[in-house]
Formats: sequence, C-alpha cells, structure tokens
Amino acid sequence: MIYSQSLLRLMGTELATDLVHNNHQDAEQKLWRHVILNALEDASVDLNDRKSAVNKFEAHNWIIKDKDFEKISWWAGWDPELVRQQYKKAVRNMTIKFTYKQVKWQKYYVLYKKLQVEKNTENRTILRKLVESARKQVYNAPISNVKNLCKLIIQ
Repeated sequence: MIYSQSLLRLMGTELATDLVHNNHQDAEQKLWRHVILNALEDASVDLNDRKSAVNKFEAHNWIIKDKDFEKISWWAGWDPELVRQQYKKAVRNMTIKFTYKQVKWQKYYVLYKKLQVEKNTENRTILRKLVESARKQVYNAPISNVKNLCKLIIQ
C-alpha cells in the first residue's frame, strides 16, 4: 500500500512506522485503519466548495468528538488518544488548514439542516433568513487560512 508523505508526517513516527511496516495487520484491522486514514485525508482537503468543506468538518468532528472513532481506533490497533493528539498537533501546526470559506460553509450547512427538519412556520421563516445570510457570508468569505480560530475548531 502506498501512503502520501503528508499523511505519514501527520500521523507521527509511531503510527507511521506501524502503518508502513504493516505491524499486526489482519484483514479486519487493515480495514479499520483505512477508515481512519480516509477520515484524516478528508480532514486534510484544501478545497473550498460546499461538499468538500462539509466532508472536512464531518471528518474533523468524527476524529475529535465521536465515540465510534475510539472503537474503530482500537479495532485498528491504535490508541485513539494518540491519533487525536497527532491530528490536533497537525491542526495547530497548520499542516491541516481550515479556511474562512470552509468555516462559513459549515455554519451554513448546520443552519440548512436545522431548516430541513423544522416544522414550525415562524421558526422556518427565521431559519430561512439565517440560511440566506449564511450563504451570503460564504460568498463574501476569503479563502485565506484561519489562524486565530484554530482553538475554536479543535474543541
């Protein structure tokens, strides 16, 4: 299997060495490792379109907050806290970057999802206005990297 250098760097020495040398990998463990690697690749995407930004944040939130991530990490033979630590380090060092436009797309998407499930007409009207405003903010957002908001993103 071939891995990108940036992904191996992101994972740190211990995990990258384990991955490259195929340590203790049966077919099932290999599958779960690739699930984690996919999430790390998704979180590393630099594109600023809506779909890429939403996928990036879904991967980010899965790595940072989700209990399933912990189970899958153990199934992959990796300590979830070590993987999270390496991921957070990559975000802090801006190996994994978030742009203002990506952050705005994520905020838009969250509001849009709320609008889709809202039944109350008054609340839908309010949400629709918020969604429209969020969409305008997306189009006006620069594609420069977020530096001072990284602590908010990592949470």
